[in-house]
Amino acid sequence: MATIALAAIIGALALATATPTCDEAGVAQSKILIETPTIQFEEAMGNLSYLFGWTLAGSALSNDELDLGCSAISNLGHGKWAAQGLIPAYIQEPVCNQSHSSPNATLALPWELYYSTEVFVTQMLNAFAPNNTAAFTYLCNNLRFLSLDGFHLSDARVVNASCTKAGTLQPPRPFTAAPGVELNTNATVAYRNIISTLYGLLYASSALDETALNIYCAHEPEYIDGLNALLLNGTLVEETICNVKLPLTVDQSIAALKTWSSLAFTTVIENVSNVSGWLQWLANNLDVDAMNAVGLDGPAVLSQVSQDAMSASS
Repeated sequence: MATIALAAIIGALALATATPTCDEAGVAQSKILIETPTIQFEEAMGNLSYLFGWTLAGSALSNDELDLGCSAISNLGHGKWAAQGLIPAYIQEPVCNQSHSSPNATLALPWELYYSTEVFVTQMLNAFAPNNTAAFTYLCNNLRFLSLDGFHLSDARVVNASCTKAGTLQPPRPFTAAPGVELNTNATVAYRNIISTLYGLLYASSALDETALNIYCAHEPEYIDGLNALLLNGTLVEETICNVKLPLTVDQSIAALKTWSSLAFTTVIENVSNVSGWLQWLANNLDVDAMNAVGLDGPAVLSQVSQDAMSASS
């Protein structure tokens, strides 16, 4: 099994307290994408916005909370989510959907998993040079259903997307896992922690002042059970929010979103195949410009994969 990304070996507490960020050039690049978005960036941010919205809706405590979000998402986001490239209308839609009944994590979970898959698919399809058909053929043949399942991603959707991009037929799901395929629980736990940290930072980024942050922190324990039901680490979400002591600037929010999204992508892409030389193949084929255009931190992803490939071969 491939070694996991750097973030995968960091404990939950470290993930909650560490705030790695991309550099100023990465933030500037994201701002350009937000102002003049590529199609793939719009798609990725749209899916992420729906994902965030369903998580908000599924973990809400009351109809009043849902009604507030439905009436005007700016009451929660204060315009700061849009400044990061998120789409407030897409965040609002699941909240309004849930507002017709009491908050329901069970109802929200399938949608959360659907949009988690769509975020990854968009990133994966745009992490390689567009004309690199051989890369997508390789993905089609070597992605492992069981490994994708471990990240709660739709295995058929991910594999089929790579095969369609390659112009080939999707291989049928085997009745048993491919030889040597095992769930890498270190990687799946790390992924859960990473996306929990990302959710916490997105939520905290809406605060306008320290008073709002203190209120968020004080009430966050009430949301832990709902977040756990949505397969996040509710305690880590709480720690992440409470560790934000000052309102995040737009630049800080953009950097956090880009960094933690890139960590999530790296953790998954490194651990969805057990084929020999997988990490080195990724290091040879991931395209920095393509990843940048979909909103990932291309240099950081490639650097991490290359480091892990070297470690795996030594």
